Amino acid sequence: MKKILVFLLALTLTFSAAACGGQSSNTPQTANTTAAPNTTAAAGNSTPAPASGGEVGTIDETVDYFARPAYKFVYAHYDNNLLEQQMYDAFMAIAPVYNFELTRMSGDTDDETYVTNLETLIDRGDIDGFIIETTNAVQNAVLDLMNDCGIPYVNLFTEYFDADGKVVTPTIGIPQRQTGYESLKYLTDHYKEYWGDVDTGEIGLITIDFSVSTALNDRILGIEDAFREAFPGNENIFYNDSFAAGQSAWFTLEGGYDPTAQTISSHPEVKYWMVSSCLENYSQGAARAADDLNRNDTMLISTVGHPMLEQEWDNGYDGAWKCAIAISNYAYATPEILGLTALCDGRATPETLWPEFKKEGDKCAVWYADYSIVTKDTYKAYLAEIDAKYGPK
Repeated sequence: MKKILVFLLALTLTFSAAACGGQSSNTPQTANTTAAPNTTAAAGNSTPAPASGGEVGTIDETVDYFARPAYKFVYAHYDNNLLEQQMYDAFMAIAPVYNFELTRMSGDTDDETYVTNLETLIDRGDIDGFIIETTNAVQNAVLDLMNDCGIPYVNLFTEYFDADGKVVTPTIGIPQRQTGYESLKYLTDHYKEYWGDVDTGEIGLITIDFSVSTALNDRILGIEDAFREAFPGNENIFYNDSFAAGQSAWFTLEGGYDPTAQTISSHPEVKYWMVSSCLENYSQGAARAADDLNRNDTMLISTVGHPMLEQEWDNGYDGAWKCAIAISNYAYATPEILGLTALCDGRATPETLWPEFKKEGDKCAVWYADYSIVTKDTYKAYLAEIDAKYGPK
């Protein structure tokens, strides 16, 4: 009961209306950290590295990253999915380029555990900067901790907002509603290549949301925009909220499998299905349902995010899951480190970092990572191109 009350309080305080997201589940535990090999001394109070040319905190900037000892950074992530492992690998790959050491902290998909582990690392007193990847539900607690300790940080994936909906954290992310829109628009633009010239009144859309997350919900709104634009008057839109379905559905394959299978069985009048979700986990579950229902010829699935689908394609998958919004891990990792380093160097403040990305009224900027819709035929070339731009040189 205590955990439920804490969670509800966090949701209430985060920001007005439904502008918050997150969940709570497991028993709090001590910090779960994995330290990367250390090869240089801690940075301490370093002198800002000289810079010339380009905007501060970008790949166009010229900085001597070895004019100081290596910074000690923490990648503080909420979940333990494939994405987090790939992001950790990307950070480690660029560590020798930008002269930092990295400790990895997990929240084990639990709000209280995340905050407790973060407090433990702050109290160590030897951390120079944090990469904050978590849910909006704990933003008040995280903001209080970071403001009190004064350690620089940059959010990853999820920006934090004030009560007026203005961004208050420098963040690397993506335009949520737009990427949702583009993920489904590929299907609405290309469905005839798979199904032929079918009756559009027999096409339905299944969406799978995590409603208490503003960012994830915005993806669903974009998905529905694309469907309505392509098929005016078609009301075969079946919305599913994994949060409301219960904790067993949160960020799991079952969270995508069950609503997909149940919706299809309940609506025999719909002959053709498009399925798009806010997270890869749900789209992978929908793909499993397509396999089990022998629906690969009458279903098309998309998602925002690509690591799970990339792994499926690498293993020979050729089912209903046709496309994804792909973002190279380096397109996230390198700007994240460049921004965090600029803050640690004192070459920028949270309010002045990346002014070219700062929207009017926001306190801080959100850097939108490069992304593209990809298919099985295009994902390797696209990721190679972006990795060459942002990856280790």
